Amino acid sequence: MSPETIANRVFRNVRNGCPIADTAVYVAVPGNENARWLLPAGNSGIDGVLANWQPYRLKSRLAWAGVRAASKIGQVSEIPGSSVLEVEGARSTDWSELGWPGNEAPVPVIYLGTPGPRRKAVVHLADRVSGKCRAVVKVPLTDEARVALLHEAEVLKAMAEARFEWAPRLLHVDHASGITTQDFVEGQPGSRSLGPEVWRLLGLLLLPGETTSLEAHAERWEQGISGAAGAASVASAVEELRDSTPLPACWEHGDFAPWNIKRLSDGRCALLDWEDARREGLPLQDAYHFLHIQDYLFEKRPRSHAAEVVTEAAATMGLTPTQCHKLEAAYLVGAYVRCMQRGNHERARFVERTLALRGSRSA
Repeated sequence: MSPETIANRVFRNVRNGCPIADTAVYVAVPGNENARWLLPAGNSGIDGVLANWQPYRLKSRLAWAGVRAASKIGQVSEIPGSSVLEVEGARSTDWSELGWPGNEAPVPVIYLGTPGPRRKAVVHLADRVSGKCRAVVKVPLTDEARVALLHEAEVLKAMAEARFEWAPRLLHVDHASGITTQDFVEGQPGSRSLGPEVWRLLGLLLLPGETTSLEAHAERWEQGISGAAGAASVASAVEELRDSTPLPACWEHGDFAPWNIKRLSDGRCALLDWEDARREGLPLQDAYHFLHIQDYLFEKRPRSHAAEVVTEAAATMGLTPTQCHKLEAAYLVGAYVRCMQRGNHERARFVERTLALRGSRSA
């Protein structure tokens, strides 16, 4: 879909069939060869939203600084590669029906997720006076995205009931459309290092008094690789992981990565994007995802990380070095299964090569 088609679809969905009373001009700003942001043209009061976004690659950071500078002077339409769109109903949408807490209508600023079967649009609702974001509306663009967002809503509800303070609060959910609204977590993007504040967050995800085991997850992995071509090494790892030793159970976030972590003003961290979360997960899976996803995206070479986590894993979760190594293999098996299920064959091959490092080291 073109950026204009997506923008009109987003506003049509959030209006829920209400009549169109206006049009507004937006600018599609590219990123990684696709439209990534849809910014209101000429609006220079949204830097409070844009300031919370910080790319990790140097080239992207420089480009983003240019976007922010153009926005401040109302010249986003002059950004190289951008395109001007006319969007229907952007001003007439009643955002209060979707959980908007303000008295005046907000300024919608739209981030478009990565193209794929679970693509969504994330509408940041900025206060017109302060320019700060006060709520986030997630709009699914596919059926799979709808299922994922409704799952996230259930997880956020459960986290709120458990008084877990380091996740967004759910403000609204429409089960028919899959549109959800959360409060906005203001803070700086998370560091790429697995530092003390991140380990503290991992410790908060533990389920006190609850246990699980590698064996309890083996059947799910086995079913996930059934019939997959070239998965013999993964199947072999599953057999080695059939261990019924009790391990501390936890909430597994599922996409625990720097860009889904916010460093708050008090130095602590909060977690965003709970669409892949599951209860009664294995320990260290999020820590390993944090490290291995960066190997894939930034380093472009597979590595083993078990030795790096041993000290903190013992202090935070009471795990032994042997358990740390087994749990890394468990993460890689689970990541391979998820990649195959979602058709991400490139990363599946990378994960399989990473898993092979374990066999070569023991040989």
